[in-house]
Parts: sequence; structure tokens; C-alpha cells
Amino acid sequence: MSTTIGKWLTVSIAICIMFTPILAYLDSLHREAVEVTLTEGAKKAAIEGYFTPEIIQEMRDTLIDKYNFNSSTIEITATTTLTTRGEYIEAEIRVPRGILFVLDLFNQGPSHIEKKTQVLSEYIN
Repeated sequence: MSTTIGKWLTVSIAICIMFTPILAYLDSLHREAVEVTLTEGAKKAAIEGYFTPEIIQEMRDTLIDKYNFNSSTIEITATTTLTTRGEYIEAEIRVPRGILFVLDLFNQGPSHIEKKTQVLSEYIN
């Protein structure tokens, strides 16, 4: 009995050790994808003075097409009113986060990836 329990514990620990680095790397790539998409959108929005529907849709399309996020799970909140030069415009992207551990024995951390940005508007009347 004790050898069976020992083997199951060994197998479960081995599975965690094998897959956790890969899943952590994938999580970091997802975080970077969200951050890069948000930064690129913010650069375009700074020139326009706000996040236009086209910029928001482009950010959403980038996350869907290039990074394979599910379209129904992407939440983008942004400043959609015209802002003059020197004032801040803000945006936030929130997407679900994948798992870090194959076995749900450990704390998986937050369930979503949230990135926020704040950039000065460069729009001049």
C-alpha cells in the first residue's frame, strides 16, 4: 500500500516538474502579447487623442489572429472621448489566464491577465 502511494506521489510530482516550466513560459508569452498589443494601440491613440473604435478593433484582432486568444473573452476598456494634448488617455486589456500547474494542487494565481496603460494625448485642434 505504501509503495503504491509513494509511486502515485512520485508520478504527480514528476508531472508538475516536467510541465510547470513550459506552462510558465507560455504564461509569460501571453502577458507579453497583451502588453505589446496595448502599447501599440496606445501609441496610435495618443496621436488620435482617444482610442477610436478602429484602434480598439485592431487591438482585439491582433490578440485573436496573432496570439490565438478567444474573441469572447477579451475585455478592452479605453478612453473613447476626445482628449486634448497634455491630458492622459487610458486603456486596459483583460484576458483569461491559462494554468501554471497541470495538477490543481497548488495556487494557480490570478485567473486573468490585466494590463493597464496611461499615455499623454498628442492631439492638437
